[in-house]
Amino acid sequence: MSFTLIKGTFHAVGYSPDGDSIRFKAYNPENWSKLIGIPPQLNEFNHVQIRLIGMDSLETHFLQCQQSVKWALSAANFLLQSLEIDGVKWNQEQNSIVKADDNIEGFILAKKTDQHGRPLGFVFKGNIDVKDGEIFFLPLELFFESVNYQSLLHGESYPTYYRGLAPTLRKKMTLAVNHAKKHNLGVWKCDSTNKGFHVWDLFDEEKDIVILPKLFRRLVSYLETNQELEGFKYSVVKSEKVLVLPAQTKKLFRDIIIQEDTIFKLSELPEDLVYL
Repeated sequence: MSFTLIKGTFHAVGYSPDGDSIRFKAYNPENWSKLIGIPPQLNEFNHVQIRLIGMDSLETHFLQCQQSVKWALSAANFLLQSLEIDGVKWNQEQNSIVKADDNIEGFILAKKTDQHGRPLGFVFKGNIDVKDGEIFFLPLELFFESVNYQSLLHGESYPTYYRGLAPTLRKKMTLAVNHAKKHNLGVWKCDSTNKGFHVWDLFDEEKDIVILPKLFRRLVSYLETNQELEGFKYSVVKSEKVLVLPAQTKKLFRDIIIQEDTIFKLSELPEDLVYL
């Protein structure tokens, strides 16, 4: 699978990185024009938020709600450590970095942006002996070094696949997920996505229960304007479809949500879903 290789530096101070996004400054801003989709949104420092593809870490501040702080911060710190950003100090609320040895050299491999203008890519520390801005075919040995793959391998993030991710890479990522699940690593120690969970337990102070962030976001969005759970499933739009592997069956996302009163779960494993 080929990508545009963009070299630059990673930045954390003054931002709220989570386990699946990080600020990045390209050495050559013209390289952003090579990506498909909405032009990347650069701030006053020419920093752009990179969204790591193939994975989704726990929410730290979605509509003022958060999942397990323990595992959300674990994923964020894993990302920062993987990029060799040291000396990290969070603010008291643990939602913003006030100090860090950032401005660290690295590169990303991206093809397009998302609906918010965030480049979607694989993230790497260090340098590579390939010209900046080149169209580059991602070899497996380099893919295994990506923060994306490593985060899944260590159970720091959930797999979240979208159409366009090469099946070869997706299958390798799923093998990493299976390794993390087998060894009970990271979020898999307390995952309840397929086991079932009481909705209100998601908001307990302890937040011991974690679920697929995509499902958490859908629940939070619904509860922002509704007090009853009865209509939740049918609030999830019909346009949100998934391909269920390995059978290659197309379903609505809401149809794989099982609800019994206040108990919810997904009928399919997160690593078996491709969002269409």
